[in-house]
Amino acid sequence: MHVNLANIYAELMRKYGDNHTITYNVPPSYLTRLVGARESANKIVFLYKEDRSGGITTTTPTKLLLKPERRSPNADLDLTGSPLKDDCIVDAIADLSLDLNIVNRNPWKPDEEYHRGVPADKARAIICTESFQQADGQGSVWFLCDGSDFGHTLLLQYEFHPTHFSRGIVNYLGVMPAYMVSSQSLVRQHGLSAGAQLETYIENSYQINPHMTILCSWSTPAPMPLLINLSGCNVLLNQAFRVADCGLLTEDFMNQLRILAYIREDIVSYHSDERAGLQREPVYRCGSGIDMDELRESINKTMTEVSGFTDVFTDGLAEYDIEEVVQRAKQRRLMDLTDKLWELLKSCSCYKDLKLAFNILFQCAVRCNIVNTPTNKNRLAEIIANLANSRLAMPCLSGTEPLELLLEIGLEKVHKDYEFIFTESKMCSISLLKGSSESANSDINDGSSTNDLSKLRKSLHNAMKGDAPGGGGVGIRKTLLHNTAGSKQTGANYQNDDLSGFKNSNFNEKESMLQISKLFQIHCTLEHLLMIHANLNLPNVYADVCTQLLNKQPRLVESIDDNLSDVADIQLSAHYVREHLDGKDPHTRQITMKSQNKYRENTTTFYFNLENICPPELAKCFQCDDKEMVKERTYHCWLYRKIRTLK
Repeated sequence: MHVNLANIYAELMRKYGDNHTITYNVPPSYLTRLVGARESANKIVFLYKEDRSGGITTTTPTKLLLKPERRSPNADLDLTGSPLKDDCIVDAIADLSLDLNIVNRNPWKPDEEYHRGVPADKARAIICTESFQQADGQGSVWFLCDGSDFGHTLLLQYEFHPTHFSRGIVNYLGVMPAYMVSSQSLVRQHGLSAGAQLETYIENSYQINPHMTILCSWSTPAPMPLLINLSGCNVLLNQAFRVADCGLLTEDFMNQLRILAYIREDIVSYHSDERAGLQREPVYRCGSGIDMDELRESINKTMTEVSGFTDVFTDGLAEYDIEEVVQRAKQRRLMDLTDKLWELLKSCSCYKDLKLAFNILFQCAVRCNIVNTPTNKNRLAEIIANLANSRLAMPCLSGTEPLELLLEIGLEKVHKDYEFIFTESKMCSISLLKGSSESANSDINDGSSTNDLSKLRKSLHNAMKGDAPGGGGVGIRKTLLHNTAGSKQTGANYQNDDLSGFKNSNFNEKESMLQISKLFQIHCTLEHLLMIHANLNLPNVYADVCTQLLNKQPRLVESIDDNLSDVADIQLSAHYVREHLDGKDPHTRQITMKSQNKYRENTTTFYFNLENICPPELAKCFQCDDKEMVKERTYHCWLYRKIRTLK
């Protein structure tokens, strides 16, 4: 099928390629909207003219850094200088465009603004040539017209099929008040074939906001179909969340995800350079900076204070809406030691400070009487517990080990934040947040930890036995945590299976990406729920929405930036949205009527949209001022007719 259509494309290029632009690709966005997904599911041959002389004016926002790296940390407010001298940095001027929140909201793609139509008579002349109609192929060829004729012809279609003869045409009908869209007028325009039965497919789209749309669809064999049906329709809620649009309520959680993604990027980059033979110091770029004396005091206080007894106990029967729960999650008291250490250690300004902070932490674990014993199951918690119990010497971290330890405790702390939100709001269970892949990884990690403990006991026994010859000496405690350069591994799993005892860290490149991807999926689910709460207020659907979104396989995410987005299609019951949509006109309406008998099939698609979906230059020939003169709610209307007969 595709080879034959490609041959037709090659023939058209040979004859008309000098004066026209001809593509063999997916249909343009406006064609897909006008004729429907059923008619534009496959690649098409598309003939049009292209004019790039005018160009498109676009503004590309400049990415700002998360941390204020462009400003000196010790710089004070300085008002000195000459008013005649411009000391402004060019990068700072470029960053002002971020405040404009420039996003392409047009319904068409940017490249489609270059599309120009050909006169409808010339397109028909090509279609009517004998060589064109006798071409051997299967598929549709579309011609973009300029709409300058009396019928405002926008598109012409010729469909190659071995047994049928098919042609289609798209016309612009002008603007129409919403109250004039009726079943009687649409059935009359469709025109039933003799002895044919009418089948109608209806899709009404209600736009709640630019990122949120409710699609109601159904089909009916009724001779006069209902154009609005909020009882027996299928409801699909489409939502789009962009990271750049993250609000004040959830930006702290998103920033934590950004930090985790940056740490992982720096770890992977360091090991890639190491494999390539490039020796350098790892980079840590996520902290805002903290005084090391202040950090030392905070670490000592964190490890020696009693946790859990001074907390205010809340009423488990109290009901909180989702926004209140998110606000409480931001202010919740951290109970575990490593969760508190995440908040402290991530503030270090550079890798050198981060490494020094871990040394301070280990010294405190050896010398202080730790009251707040860690309960989390991560490598840092095991190290602190064994240092406090005098079972290990103080480790010496090297390479990316400080970053790997920080990444591990950060992943666990952030996951606890989302667990708090989803369980306190009673939207889903913890098992749904973990997912099957994380449960499998947890089982693997538990098994490896048990194996490490057995190795540790054996190694400690041998060390004490070898250090006390003759029975008179006292055994010297040896560290099992100092990895020499020869024992380093730089693969995807950076751990040495031949090394007995604990490793300083246990980083797996693939597993860490899966964990961050799952956390990003959970955050996007939270954003979608907040959108539903703010715009529709449907608390009864939250549990079902969580099940639909969190049961999907997470999209792999290696980096998180402002351009990243998540689109969700959520199935809802019609009775949930009936009250919100009752009495409102749909933003777009696509009504397809089909009737057929033994010899002929008629298909008529009416497309109504409150906005013009065609690029400005393409719509010039059929623009009018009727929409401004009518006070009622009006639609732009297009009509697509397709007739299919036996050859």
